[in-house]
Amino acid sequence: MKLDYKRWIILIFGILANLCQGTAYTSSIFAAPMLERLGLMVMKNGVMVPDMPQWTLAFSICVAMPPIGMLLSGKITDRISPKLAVLIGALLFGPGLFLTGYVDSKWLLYLTFGVMTGLGSGSAYGAIVAIAVRWFPDRKGLASGLVVGALGFGPVVIVPLANYLMKSNADPTIAVSFTFKALGILSFIIMAIAAIVMSNPPADYKPEGYNPPAANASVKAAAGKDVFWTEMLSMPKFWILFVLYACGAFSGLMVISQAKQIATLDTSPAAAAFASAIVMILALANASGRVVWGFISDGIGRIMSLTLMFLITAIVMFLMPTLLTAQASLIIGAILIGACFGGYLGTFPSICADNFGVKNMGINYALLFFAFSVAAVAGPYAGAAINKNTGSYNLAFIIAGGLSTIGFIIALLIYFSDKKAKLQTS
Repeated sequence: MKLDYKRWIILIFGILANLCQGTAYTSSIFAAPMLERLGLMVMKNGVMVPDMPQWTLAFSICVAMPPIGMLLSGKITDRISPKLAVLIGALLFGPGLFLTGYVDSKWLLYLTFGVMTGLGSGSAYGAIVAIAVRWFPDRKGLASGLVVGALGFGPVVIVPLANYLMKSNADPTIAVSFTFKALGILSFIIMAIAAIVMSNPPADYKPEGYNPPAANASVKAAAGKDVFWTEMLSMPKFWILFVLYACGAFSGLMVISQAKQIATLDTSPAAAAFASAIVMILALANASGRVVWGFISDGIGRIMSLTLMFLITAIVMFLMPTLLTAQASLIIGAILIGACFGGYLGTFPSICADNFGVKNMGINYALLFFAFSVAAVAGPYAGAAINKNTGSYNLAFIIAGGLSTIGFIIALLIYFSDKKAKLQTS
């Protein structure tokens, strides 16, 4: 098969595999029936309601575990085969969802929905992102944006499917169990098929018509070579990017993990339907942001793109208490938050490749992705705990806005520093 065709086939199947992993970002629609099934309820204003921090912890574990899976898959992808890395992901992710349908305690929930699906997602996701960047040296931002965007787009497909499956029984605690089992089987099949087509490009592969641009002296000195992970960890640039990634992911993860609860403005059926719609709107914006910002970053630069994302996120988070007063304004806020969150995830793989090379991309990006894990624990838990103790998310929104402001300042300083360095060497 001609290599320029083969790379598109690999990209398509990578997108399909990552779509399945979007289940984590739909978690808020499973929260109430699953917590009721496990008896994890608390008294609030004289009414028994789901104890959201318990579910939030499962979500946090799920989205915090991928870097560990990515480290494993990075070594397997670089040294053995990406097929094996994606297959291991399928063997953990699919059964993890399936077994979640049988859990009868929060500890088993943390193991199946948290650890197993998180490790499985990381193993498959890490290999797929690394392979996409290697096959598309001419379109790194677009390729990484598409495969990363697929994971964000997953809820758009999974939410209506899950809502349909959860109507399989009048008892929501039984229906949610069936839904997890069905999603687990479907995810395993799709991811296992995707594993079959994965492969690394030839060492000397260049797409037709592509001539790698010559790096200037400052770029070569800072980022022109393939950096091994031990050297990368000693570079200040890595830790600056680590902080930026954590600050960027915090807001999106906090909102996504609580989306249905944040958007439930009252107890009417119409409000419940709107809240489910917000989950899908976030997913669409998340997926679109990964692709659009990846494409934009190829044009205006990665750091300038980050600077704009942080500015937008900060403004929206500070305005969230006001945006929550009406459905129309909340939709706008959800679109902007989702798009910027997706943008961070779509842009950072390319930033990693630009700064530390593509040869060790699997392991290097996994280490950088640990910043996402920090945000995955801190953001969702902060939102749930603050809402539980204060009755609103307002303080959480302020904290998220503050972190985004810090990210904006750091990114802006990096942009001007890089611009100054280029002027001095030109």
